[in-house]
Amino acid sequence: MELMQLQMLAAVAEENTIQKAAERVHRTAPAVSIAISKLEEELGTHLVDRSLGHDFRLTLAGETLVDYARRLLLLRDEALAAIGEIRNAKRGSLRIGANQSIGEYLLPQLTKAFQKQYPGVKLKVVIGYSDAVLSALKRHELDIALVASQPRDEDLRGRLFLRDRLVAVMSPRHRLANRDMVHVQDLSTESLIVLTELSELRERVVRTFQRFEVPLNVQVETGTLESVKRMAAEDMGVGIVPRMCVREEEKSGALVVKAMEEFEEQRGLWVICRDTSALPPACQAFLKVIKSEVPVLKAGRAA
Repeated sequence: MELMQLQMLAAVAEENTIQKAAERVHRTAPAVSIAISKLEEELGTHLVDRSLGHDFRLTLAGETLVDYARRLLLLRDEALAAIGEIRNAKRGSLRIGANQSIGEYLLPQLTKAFQKQYPGVKLKVVIGYSDAVLSALKRHELDIALVASQPRDEDLRGRLFLRDRLVAVMSPRHRLANRDMVHVQDLSTESLIVLTELSELRERVVRTFQRFEVPLNVQVETGTLESVKRMAAEDMGVGIVPRMCVREEEKSGALVVKAMEEFEEQRGLWVICRDTSALPPACQAFLKVIKSEVPVLKAGRAA
């Protein structure tokens, strides 16, 4: 029993003639007649009463089967519509992973733009260290990842979407606050506030201090960028954070932000997907949103 056979039977029931039913389902009249005969043979009973010549009337078995056929055809149409909505990102789900800086300071803007365009897609956001986020992506626990490092795994592919740089942040009362630029050497005797050792950002800071043979005087290790900024604002030391994380504090005067020549190399921000031939529709839609929002993000970062 095939759906097309059931569709033909339902058309016969509603049109009362083979010819009109055939036109409705875009088949020939003989094809419809053969399909119904095969159904009857398979079921071992007559479905239509052929004693009326060109007019057809359903038997009791035919009426019963047509009732089920209509429900099956309706379910088929609903299934096709649902698949169409998923294919066009009108419904479905998207699991996004991001490192801390992107997750807290860029992702809200990206997800807001995404949900405005694709309100039927449910989002799940996971924020963590880059390595953990990429591992979750490989385990198929996430659909897409936003991190500050280029993927080295053959199973992953990345696209650079933005660049940022590391800066020193401090209280307006700090002795270095009036300098135009702060150098790594200037921080050799300063109490530093940095993220924990699991952070990609912390590794970048350590490598830079080692390269210039400057001691890294870590006074406070903490797990969040927000706590780094707040401690710096409370005169507990100098924090080193991504530039994009301190726009509001710099604007309000809560923190002084200083460029560091030794961190001149910009930090790439990457969107990472699994290396598959076809990305899920919601992933493709999110990539489009990132592309459209990047000019806005750049403008905001430069402001």
